[in-house]
Amino acid sequence: MPAALPADRVRDVSVSPERRPAELRLLYAVGRLDRAIRNELQAGLEPLGISRPQYATLTMLRARSGLSSAQLARRASVTRASMTQVLAALVDRGLVDRAPSSDHRKILELTLTEDGHAVTAQCDVVADAIEARMLHEVPEGQRTDLLDLVRTCVRNLDAGFPDR
Repeated sequence: MPAALPADRVRDVSVSPERRPAELRLLYAVGRLDRAIRNELQAGLEPLGISRPQYATLTMLRARSGLSSAQLARRASVTRASMTQVLAALVDRGLVDRAPSSDHRKILELTLTEDGHAVTAQCDVVADAIEARMLHEVPEGQRTDLLDLVRTCVRNLDAGFPDR
C-alpha cells in the first residue's frame, strides 16, 4: 500500500462522481501521454547515441551554461550519482566541458562544447517532430493555453516551473 501524503500536501479537491467521466481519468490520460513521449523520444534519440536524460541535460546546459553537477541534478530531479553518470558519458563524447569555477575552485562548471550544441540541435529536430505529431489536431490558438495549463498543473504539484 502506498504511503499517504503528508497532511500539508493534501488539498480538498474532491470531485463528485457525477462530474467525473467514468471512462477516463485525466491522470491516466496524462500518464499515457508521458509514456508515449518517453518512448518516442528514446526511439528518436537512439540513432544519435543520446539518452533522454542526456538530452535533458544538454538542453539545461544550453539554457544556462556554467551549472554544476549538483545544480543539474536538482533541476532534473535525479540523484547526484545519476547525474554523474549522465555527465560522464557526455564529457567522454566531447559534448560537455568541465572547468573549475572562478568563485569556488572545488566546483566544476559545465558548458556545452561546439559538438554539444550541434548534437543538441539534432535532438531538437527529433523533439520538434514528436511535438508536431502530438499537436497535429490541436488548433494553433489553443497550444499556448495548453502549455499554460500544463505548467499550472506542474506547479500545483511542486514539480517545477516557478511563477514567471
